[in-house]
Amino acid sequence: MICIFANGLYEGELDFSCCEKIVAVDGGANFLRLRKIIPDFFIGDADSVENETMDWLRKNNVEMKLYPSEKDEIDLELALEFFKDEEKIVFGWQGERLDMILALFYLLKRFKNTVLESENLTVGYVEGRMILRARVGEKWSILPLGGDATGVTLKGFKYTLKDAKMPILKPYGVSNVAISNEVEIEVREGGVIYFRWKKEPS
Repeated sequence: MICIFANGLYEGELDFSCCEKIVAVDGGANFLRLRKIIPDFFIGDADSVENETMDWLRKNNVEMKLYPSEKDEIDLELALEFFKDEEKIVFGWQGERLDMILALFYLLKRFKNTVLESENLTVGYVEGRMILRARVGEKWSILPLGGDATGVTLKGFKYTLKDAKMPILKPYGVSNVAISNEVEIEVREGGVIYFRWKKEPS
């Protein structure tokens, strides 16, 4: 599993046990330095990286792929593309830039083997059929992404669906509840984004 550390907010404890390779994306390297976690790889334009962090990366011989600040891609997109064929978890993806978060949600549609992870929330994208871990009582939201989703089936939830249509202009999939330790999401056409609240949101 590729664990990608972005330049966003980090709160609480994160589980790094699944990380086979650690990738710092731009200012995410600052977080890793403070935690004394040496990444295997650095990707970005370094505009959010402290000088002390850049020195630390070089001192530890971290492989770097540097880009110009003026480009058509966000730094995180470059990292997702570089590891496009591998399973990925992104930490530190939340922050004040709602535009960046929306862009990242769209990127999930392109990089389907990616999930966004924080202490409270897991976000992922489903086309086809997927069985996911859950805990009874957790709040989930399932919403179409990029267009209408059809042939949607939801199992293991309080509010189930069978071969239903989820119009993008009527987001009725907000605030479902898991009633099983496994849930199933299936989409025949289009795709949905899911939000798994591991802790009850305020």
